[in-house]
Amino acid sequence: MIDRSPTSCYRPPRLRLLRCVPTVAVLAVAPLLGCGPVEYISQVGNRAASAVSSAKLAQADRYAPYEYTAAEEYLHKAREEGGYAEYQDAIEYGKKAEDLANRARAIAVSKQAEAASKSSRLTPANEREEPAAPKRSESE
Repeated sequence: MIDRSPTSCYRPPRLRLLRCVPTVAVLAVAPLLGCGPVEYISQVGNRAASAVSSAKLAQADRYAPYEYTAAEEYLHKAREEGGYAEYQDAIEYGKKAEDLANRARAIAVSKQAEAASKSSRLTPANEREEPAAPKRSESE
């Protein structure tokens, strides 16, 4: 007599379907598990960090201190959450950091442009006056 294996494919179709469900579920979820660290590196390591760096170069710490400080702190928190392998939280903090850094940079650039236009409009008092007529001597 031949022993049949318990995983025979001659079972009713309903039972064969139930055996395939865990395999399909694992195959569907597996690619999603590996994306957390990749998206974390892209968002926090590249985009957010470069946005904060460009805001710093635009002197956002001077012209937009609230937005710049918030961006730095969100970036710090994103890196901390990434250290605990909480990638979704880290990605969200990274997006907030990038958004605030871009806003801080825009504010800094506009304030610098405004200051430059004000300084070019303000001229010394002696330049605004018309040149005086040459002085004539009394002998003439």
